Amino acid sequence: MPQLMSFPREVEVSSAVERIAVFAASAQPEHLKSDVRQLFKRNILDSLGCAIAGLRGQPFQALREQFEDYRAAGRCTLIGGGKTSADQAAFFNSSLVRYVDLLDSYMAIGGLCHPSDNFGTILAAAEQAGASGEEFMLALAVAYEIQCRFTAAVPVMAKGFNHATQLAISAAAGAGKLFGLSADEIANAIAIATVDNVSLACVHAEPVSQWKGFSPRNDRHARCLRGIVGQARFHRSERSVRRP
Repeated sequence: MPQLMSFPREVEVSSAVERIAVFAASAQPEHLKSDVRQLFKRNILDSLGCAIAGLRGQPFQALREQFEDYRAAGRCTLIGGGKTSADQAAFFNSSLVRYVDLLDSYMAIGGLCHPSDNFGTILAAAEQAGASGEEFMLALAVAYEIQCRFTAAVPVMAKGFNHATQLAISAAAGAGKLFGLSADEIANAIAIATVDNVSLACVHAEPVSQWKGFSPRNDRHARCLRGIVGQARFHRSERSVRRP
């Protein structure tokens, strides 16, 4: 798989989760070359197009009604209009991108992933953090790179797990980047998000339920944002992510 960004080789780390966290914390805008920037502009537009196509889906009216009943107004945008809290915006917008099933795919031996599954979480985190467009694109690139490389290295679906499992890692890393967390804090957030968000491949079983498209957004996106800064202050399990 061609690298979008490189890992800082001079940094010494002792575990896989630390290596992922250092990569996220060390990423800089200048690491995104012009061709990569063009790629992500295309991917952002593609994700927005998928989200707009899903707006008339029945579940999204139900979600809006739920937000009105149970959530105070927040600062994060709901695609299609309105504002809500960061965690619910991440859930809603990520589900919109997924709903019509036309989002991007990364195919690997023994598995796959949908990198734009990260879009809603990173967008919500960017708004919550008051980030610039460039900072948003960089965090999205970090999340894409982590999710795709993990998918290429670890065939989770062959072991009975859903490919959304690695989404906890990439979403936590990208959001942590936007919140200005240190590498150690991002490592904590990744590890905590991962051990609490293991998804089973049986969600793909026929007949496929509507929840299949919403499950990873609920678990991985919303929970990553509900307390990522607070989570980062809890010490991680060093064995949550291990090299294959």
